[in-house]
This record gives sequence, C-alpha cells and structure tokens, in this order.
Amino acid sequence: MNHKFAIVILGAGVGGYIAALKAAQMGNSVAIVEKDKIGGMCLNWGCIPSKSLLKSAKAYNEMKQAAQLGIDGIESDKLRLNWARTKERAFTTVGSLTGGVRFLLEKNGVWIFQGRGRVTGLNTLEVNGEILEFEHLIIATGSVYTTPFVGEGQDKIYTPKNIYDIERLPQTIAIVGGGLIGIEFAYLFSSLGVEVSLFEQKNHLIPFMDDDVIQFTEEMMAKRHIRLFLNSKVKEFSDGCVTYEVGGTVQREKSDILLSAITRKANLEGLDFLLLSGLQLHNGYIKSDLRCRTSLPQIYAVGDVNGRWMLAHVASAEGSTAVETINGKGEELIYDMMPVCIYSFPEISAVGFTERGAVERGFLVEVVKFPVSMNGKALATGSGEGFVKVVADKKFGEILGVHIVAEDATDLISESLLAMQSHASLYEMGSIVHTHPTFSGVFLEATLQGLRK
Repeated sequence: MNHKFAIVILGAGVGGYIAALKAAQMGNSVAIVEKDKIGGMCLNWGCIPSKSLLKSAKAYNEMKQAAQLGIDGIESDKLRLNWARTKERAFTTVGSLTGGVRFLLEKNGVWIFQGRGRVTGLNTLEVNGEILEFEHLIIATGSVYTTPFVGEGQDKIYTPKNIYDIERLPQTIAIVGGGLIGIEFAYLFSSLGVEVSLFEQKNHLIPFMDDDVIQFTEEMMAKRHIRLFLNSKVKEFSDGCVTYEVGGTVQREKSDILLSAITRKANLEGLDFLLLSGLQLHNGYIKSDLRCRTSLPQIYAVGDVNGRWMLAHVASAEGSTAVETINGKGEELIYDMMPVCIYSFPEISAVGFTERGAVERGFLVEVVKFPVSMNGKALATGSGEGFVKVVADKKFGEILGVHIVAEDATDLISESLLAMQSHASLYEMGSIVHTHPTFSGVFLEATLQGLRK
C-alpha cells in the first residue's frame, strides 16, 4: 500500500515528534516512523528517568540532614534507598510522558508507523512493506551508544541507555567520560552511596564550559569524594578492573561495573540510498546548515544525527526550524545561543560565550562574578554553593555569556537567554525588579555589580 505525505519524519525522538506536531499544526500531512519507542532516547532512557532518579537521590540526602533542619525522629543511619522502587517511579513517569506524546501526535492527525524505516528513493520510504511517498523528509534518527572497551567483563559494561538494567546498586562504579552525562551519573551514584571513579582523557572536565565552572566542578566532585582520573585513557574493563593509561604508564583500578558515557555515533540505519545519492557527512554525522537542510534537496537532519549539539532542546529547536523552512517561514538557528545544562548538585547551566571564548572572538570583555552565598533564599534554604558569572562587552555592556552554578540553575538560565536574544545590556537587566527572596536575584545582583564597576 502506498501513502502520500507532505512530510515524513524518520525517528520519533524529541526532534522528530516536535517536528511532527509543528508540521501538523501548520497544515501539513505528516507521518512519523519509529522502530522503537515514541520519545526516543531522552524520554525513555535519558533526560526523564535520570532526572527522576536524581530527585530520589536528592531527597535521600536531604533526609540524612533532617536534624540540621530541626526535624527529629529521622535516624539517618537507618535510611535505605530502595533501588527497585526508585526505578519503578522513574519509568512510571516515562510511561506517562511517552503516552502523552503519542496522544498528541494522534490528536493532531499525525500518522504513526511503528517499524524500521528504510529510504528507497529520493521521495520514498518503506516501512513494514508499505511505501510512504513524501515531498520532504526529516531525518531524526538520533545517535547510538557503543562500548569500545575490550575485556571479559562485557556483561558489566553499561551505557547511559541500559544502566537502569542493574538490579542493585554496586559498591563501586567506574564512569568513563567527563562530559555532561558522565558528570550527571557521577553525582547520581555518589549521592546514593556508591564509590565513583570518573575517567577523562583530557586534562580537565567539560572543556566547552567556562574555566571557572570547570574548576568549581572539579573541586565539588573532590569534596563529594568522587575520584577524578584526568589525562587517563581507559583501555579495557575485565575481571572487575579498569585498565587505563596515564602519562604513558598502564595502571589499573578496581570497580564492580563500568559506565561508558563517551562513544556515540550517528544512527544512519535505513539511509543507505541517500548516502549513495550524495548525502554528505561530516565526522560521521549528517552535514546540515543553520536551517537543518542537508546536501540533498528536500532532505533535512535534526537532533543527534547531525552532530551539532546532542541536547534534547536543541533537537526540538531544529525540528521546528526544519518544518518552518519547509513552509517558507522561520529563521536560521543561532547555535551560540543554545543553553547547556548539567544536573549536578548544585546544578550548572550556561549560554553564550565563555570568558575565554569572548576574548578569542575579539571582544573587550567585562566579567562579573557574584557568589550564591550572598543570596538570601540560598542561605535560608541551605543552598549557598555556587556563583553567577556574566561575560559582557565592556564597550556597550551587552551580555555575551552567562554561567550559573546554583540550586535550580537549569531553570534560572532562561532569563539570561531572553536577555541575550534581546541584546539587553547590564543596565537594562539591572533595572528589572526581581521578587525577593528568590534564586533569580543572583543574576540581578551580578548585573548590578557589573554596573557598579
């Protein structure tokens, strides 16, 4: 059977389903093809279950500190985290969200094809023996994790997708990769009482973040007894032992399990025809422009598969942009304005240029840094760790970048993003009245401090 659509979307992760909803709401006939679960990596195995587990970890640690808050009757040495029930809660949440996404797709008239899609022509795709004809194709197939470490302990090597399969918490875990995901899981497991060793091949963590954020993160991890192995390249995991190389010397570290949070590659399954027809790749990912257009007419690539920013909100923005472009609307994406978040304790968020990056771009830079410990709500709630750092253009006062380490930093960053997209100056942001006491007041104080310089 043949079906004709204006837009066919291959992959129902965040980028894919947002594109489908946007396209349907703009009056296009739309089909979405998914071989696994609606919601993709983020909703099913990434963003959502991990945040649910982090909530449990945070509550667990707060209960341990109940006496400091004036709460009697909770014996911290008797607290136990039920891993099975914690996971059950997480995936109940997942089910609610993915079910809601399917409902929205169906309500908006999006055709859902469950199965492996394979592009068979420049305007055709086959799934389950059915042919879908399209005017435009949006590739949203995401990325896949691989486990590059050899050894006899393969059954104890996990990725961020299947780490939830462990039946009980280990005593020790080795995490390979000092990026966003590796840091998040390091905080999660250490907060649950697991001894964590974090391996990073570079000489520091999260190299794309501001230097002050990097330094703070490494110090906080040491404070939480997370063992950092920098300049360390993991070679294998076998017999409960991590073999790694540092400074030309091979060393070993014991660990019950290993979590590989480093190796991802574009999922190009079902795209052989397009690759043979001239679909260009860059470093193994589909090459796309600032409107998500590929080298082939009417073919778009959004989300992890284009290799730009492997973040759910970026995939969402790309999905919307692709659809708007198809409909003759929209604007180019500004990737320098994409916010980045790390769900650590405290949280980390950033948008725009780092101090170093702004200087390298030729700006005359003004830097303001304000400690969270001087914020009233932070002190009242016992959440005084962190800072806000604002990077501004010294000549005009325009905000170039904001870096936040604080409780709820991942929510606080949105104000900074709005300010930057509006080309607001320190003066304009400093004139906005913020409610008191709130964590958002830290950003206000930082801008005011910049004005006083």
